[in-house]
Amino acid sequence: MKCLNFGSEEAPKWYFATTILINGEELEIIPAFTDYSLKHKNFEKDKVFKAIDKSKLLPTVFCFCDAKPFYAENVPLYDYVGNKIKNLPDNAPAVMVYLDKADNVNLLGLTDEPLQAELVECDSVSDAYRRVATTAYLSQCPSKDEWIGYAGIVTGDELFLNIRKFGIMYSMSGTAVQGYFGISTTVSLLQSKALAMSSSLFKEEYRTYAQAEQLMKATVQAFGVKAAKQTRYIKAINYCISQYDFDTVCNVLNSIEATEKLRIEAAKCEDKISCIQHLIIERVIEMRNAQQQ
Repeated sequence: MKCLNFGSEEAPKWYFATTILINGEELEIIPAFTDYSLKHKNFEKDKVFKAIDKSKLLPTVFCFCDAKPFYAENVPLYDYVGNKIKNLPDNAPAVMVYLDKADNVNLLGLTDEPLQAELVECDSVSDAYRRVATTAYLSQCPSKDEWIGYAGIVTGDELFLNIRKFGIMYSMSGTAVQGYFGISTTVSLLQSKALAMSSSLFKEEYRTYAQAEQLMKATVQAFGVKAAKQTRYIKAINYCISQYDFDTVCNVLNSIEATEKLRIEAAKCEDKISCIQHLIIERVIEMRNAQQQ
C-alpha cells in the first residue's frame, strides 16, 4: 500500500493505492470502501499479530468491483484510511470498490503486493452487497472448540488433543469438556498456541482423560445426559471438588437418586449452580455422617 498525492504541494490530496494482479496483469488501483464496509481490525497493540508467521497464510483472492454503480447512486467512497474520494485527476489510478471477504478483510496493506485479485461485475450497489452478504453468511470463523483442536494439533499438546477428542466423542462443547478436565482457558491462549507463538505444554494441574470420563459418567448418572453437557452443572461440580475431593464427589454423584434429579430440574431457583452445589454438599455431609455412625 502506497500513499499518492493527487493535489499540489500547497494543497495536497493524499490517497492510498495498491497493486493488484488480474488475469496475470499488474494494475495499480485506489481500493475504495463505503459506509457499509467492514471495519478493519487495528493490529497496532496486538501481540499475536506481531508474533505470527505471515508466510503461513493460505492463498486468498481479493475481490473488487467497478466504482461506476456507486458513483451513479451517489454512494460516498473512501480510501483505506477514510479519506473521501472525489475530484481525482484523469491520470489517477482506477478506483475499485473492495468487496468484503472474511479471509482477507484485514489483509489489505498487510501482505505483499501485487495482490491476487478478481474483478466482479456488479449491476448496482445492491447487487455488490448482496454478493458480500451471501459470502459472509456462508463464511465461518473457528469456534472455541475448534481453536482447542488447532492448539493441540499444532503444538502436539496431548491435553488439548484429548479435550477435542472428548468433545467429539460425546458431542459436548469445548467449554464444558474443559470443565471435566478441570481447566479453563481463554480463546487468546488457544490462538497463541495454534499460531505456534507458545509451543510449551499446558503446565497447570488437570485431570486425565480417564478421570474426565469418570466424572462425566457420574454426572450423567446423577443428572442425565442433557444436564451433563451444560457448563453450569460441571461448574457447580468443580466447586464441590475444590471443597472436598474428586473421589468423594464422584461417589456422591453416583448415589443421587431420580427424585433428587427431578427436584433439581423442577427447582425455580434463580441460580441453578447454587442449587446443584447445595444438593451435592448436602449429600456429602449425609454420606460422611453415615460413615461415622
